[in-house]
Amino acid sequence: MKRLLLLVVLLLTLTSGHILAQDDGGHTDTLVISWPPPVTEVWGVGDVLGTANIPGMAYYFLEYMPLSDDLSIPENAPWLPGTLVMQQPVTNGVLATLDTTQVADGLYALRLTAATADGQSYHYLVTPIRVDNARFQAFEARIRAEGGQAATVTPVPTTAPADTTPRVTPSATAVNVRRCDLVDNDRCPIIAQLPPGQVAEITGRNPANTFYQVRLASGVSGWASRTVVFESGNVSSVPVVNPPAPLPVAVQPILPVGVVASSVIPNGMSIQGSAVCSQPFNVQINLANTGSTVSPAGSLTLQDSNISTGTVTFSGSASYPAINPGGNFVVVIPVTTSVYYGEQHQLRAFTNSREFAITYTLGQGSCNAAPTPAQPTGGQRSFGAGECTLVLSSAEVSARPEGEVTFVISETGTYPASQVQVVGGLAWYQISFADAPGWVPGVNVTSYQGNCNP
Repeated sequence: MKRLLLLVVLLLTLTSGHILAQDDGGHTDTLVISWPPPVTEVWGVGDVLGTANIPGMAYYFLEYMPLSDDLSIPENAPWLPGTLVMQQPVTNGVLATLDTTQVADGLYALRLTAATADGQSYHYLVTPIRVDNARFQAFEARIRAEGGQAATVTPVPTTAPADTTPRVTPSATAVNVRRCDLVDNDRCPIIAQLPPGQVAEITGRNPANTFYQVRLASGVSGWASRTVVFESGNVSSVPVVNPPAPLPVAVQPILPVGVVASSVIPNGMSIQGSAVCSQPFNVQINLANTGSTVSPAGSLTLQDSNISTGTVTFSGSASYPAINPGGNFVVVIPVTTSVYYGEQHQLRAFTNSREFAITYTLGQGSCNAAPTPAQPTGGQRSFGAGECTLVLSSAEVSARPEGEVTFVISETGTYPASQVQVVGGLAWYQISFADAPGWVPGVNVTSYQGNCNP
């Protein structure tokens, strides 16, 4: 059996020690650590052997925890990640290879955890295990100095430094990656997901240390709650990063004693007409009284945000009256946003700490569109060389103003104008096309260069 780790089974000279090796889910044959056993002293790099193959298993991983002086597991102490999650079942084989030099010498508990696809977790615990790199390094050095057998042992190749990059992986199902930081995970747009078994690098944490800023393999960066991920690597080095400001929620007044909180919730929303950049559009929000009494009047907050950046592009509010039990009331709020056209936006309505949201794509409209050329008015005039040049993308050329079409321009180009005439309230410009003079109407001009007024 392959073992790179020098493991010596010792009866520890500790009168208060306890030995525990158990599975809390009844999987005694399908979830077990067979090596190292309890009351074992370990050092260096070596394999952890056993079985992780419970029915319906989605993944497994190893964790460890320093023990208290009485060999008990400290209350409320976090388990430290020993490995990333692994999805391939193992039966009587190598569960993982650990490097004990990455932890301080001392007494530890080692735990094997397996999770099923439906979110159930099971554990197998081995304790105590002593890590004692210092004693065995001194012991090996003494043998070598005395010319013992250890002097002829081929040195173990130096291993590369352990990768301590802080990372997360889902603890159960796929983890939502969001654009901003809120503990309730409800009011921030979801921009990506981290599937089970995949890893994301931790690049920051919020000041409250409840969310990690993570970067997926795709390059997408966002925020994930610490409650739904496993951590690995040196998470103590993760810097504090101020996330995008959370979306504010309408503050509810403190209710007098005996007054019941409002049971009004937003449960529907629609955009009237088209949502176009820089143009007002109405948003209708349906409010429903889900309670059994008349609800008090209140206020509703509506916000628009760009999903890719989390930028709030509009905020507005409106009041609503008292609503009978089981009744509905529609609030209409006009919205105008002039940024991030052609991208997905999210509208969120808040009242009584409840939210309803929809997504939509903002149309471009007139945002960043080329301005319509000014329409020349009045009379007739001739132009000198270079005085007026027209930019045309497509135009019909006539032999005279308002005459029959003789040529068609289908490609963008610039054309010097020799004169202009206003006929029937429309300016016509004479240009040279195909070595012949012709006239084009001003409505076909994309832009003017110079003084082209009649």
